[in-house]
Amino acid sequence: MNILVVDDDLSLCASLSQFLEGNGYTVYSAGDALQALDVMERQPVELIITDYLMPHVDGIRFTEMLKADPRFTEIPVLLITASPDVATTDKGLRRGVAMMLQKPVDMGQLLTLVRFAE
Repeated sequence: MNILVVDDDLSLCASLSQFLEGNGYTVYSAGDALQALDVMERQPVELIITDYLMPHVDGIRFTEMLKADPRFTEIPVLLITASPDVATTDKGLRRGVAMMLQKPVDMGQLLTLVRFAE
């Protein structure tokens, strides 16, 4: 499975990528939604893991952009957020996010969600 990790926190992006690669996944990474769209033009992606708060375009708006593009509509999005606000979760799920994960990221829970998306 090819996974795209999108996060402006480069150390978190690197640790998520390394963890997922260690579990047998092919991982691409991007520092923001615009870079992610560029990666998706060149690489097949079957799951997107994105942060909520990022510069330029937040994770929910990024999800909306993906769901509006017929090429990317079926790709599940896992949104990672530090916000404990239920409204953020509700908004994300109403806008096309398939799964939510709270920061700090529990790697075991992340792996379970990724396997669920396969």
